Amino acid sequence: MLAVVLVAAASLCLLFLMGIVVFDVIVRAIEPTWRIVGMVDYVEFSLAWLIYLAIPTAILGGQLIVVDLIDSYVRPRPFVALGLILTAIATALMGYHTITPALDALDWGDRTLDLGWPKFNYWIAIWVGLALSALAALLTLVTPKAEGT
Repeated sequence: MLAVVLVAAASLCLLFLMGIVVFDVIVRAIEPTWRIVGMVDYVEFSLAWLIYLAIPTAILGGQLIVVDLIDSYVRPRPFVALGLILTAIATALMGYHTITPALDALDWGDRTLDLGWPKFNYWIAIWVGLALSALAALLTLVTPKAEGT
C-alpha cells in the first residue's frame, strides 16, 4: 500500500514537472517575452519531491543496485538483508546530518530568488524522503519473501 501511495505521489510530481516545463516552452514559442514567473523554483521543488519519493519506492520494489561478485556464490538473502540494514542506517544518518543545515536555512531566512519561497521547504522533502527510505528498508527487511525471488 505504501508503495502505491509513493508511486502515485512521485508520478504527480513528475507530471507537474514535465507539464510546467512543456507549457513554458510552448508559451515562449508563441511569444518570446512571455514566461512563467518562478519556473526554476517550481522545477526545483517538484524535482526534490520526485527524487526523494522515488528512492523509497525503489527500495520497496526491490530495485536496489546489487553487485553480483559474491551473490553468485552464496545465497543472496543474507547480503540483501545486510544491504537493507545498511540502507536504513545510512538514510537515518543522512537524515540526522541534515538537521543542522536545515535549521540554519530557517534561521537565516534563506529564500528562493524567483518566488521567495523559504529554502527550508526543500529540507522537508529531503527529511520525508529519507525517513520513508529508512522505513522502506526496514519494511522490506521484515517482509517475508518467497524463496527464489
